[in-house]
Amino acid sequence: MASWLAMSPRTLIFDFDGTIADTFTPVVAILNALASEFGYRQAEPGELPTLTQLEPRELAKRMGLPFHKLPLLAVRVRKEMAKNMPNVRPCKGIVPALTELRQRGVGIGILTSNSRENVSAFLAHNPDLTFDFISTGSGLFSKQKRLRRLLDKRGFALAHTSYVGDETRDIEAAKSLGMRMIAVGWGFSAAQLLSAKRPDHLIMDPAELLALV
Repeated sequence: MASWLAMSPRTLIFDFDGTIADTFTPVVAILNALASEFGYRQAEPGELPTLTQLEPRELAKRMGLPFHKLPLLAVRVRKEMAKNMPNVRPCKGIVPALTELRQRGVGIGILTSNSRENVSAFLAHNPDLTFDFISTGSGLFSKQKRLRRLLDKRGFALAHTSYVGDETRDIEAAKSLGMRMIAVGWGFSAAQLLSAKRPDHLIMDPAELLALV
């Protein structure tokens, strides 16, 4: 912990879906609605806790979705989500946590595979949330490239920058760059799955961010 505090982050880069915006329920509904079109089965309500413990490839296999169709499905989900964004609310506790971080002088931004339109629609209906920068459309499995580009463009030092996200691919992207990673257990992936990927920190409540800066 001492080494972490010695390099307390000056900038936190956040994932969007499941980390900032509580999109889990509408995304599940959209995925079920698209099941017949893409040839996979719908998720049963009681099955969701099990599904959140699976890696993307494992999840696709269990649902009967060819893995190569996942990027195209993600594009469709983003388009369908545009209809839902005005009703999406922030994840519980994230607004006061980010407000306090800003008051402490910590830079906060977003890097997400979601679209600019969806993020903008969400922020328009949640004006208490403001960010220093927003990077969208990173692609399902190319976040490491977008993170690297963002670091270079903004001149962020790895030692003072952390990525905050709710999925294993977020952890993998940050680790590939040697960036500190804070995994959050309130999003799309179960805490047990995230812990197995060994993030620098795993937190279960946004207020826990305040102890890390």
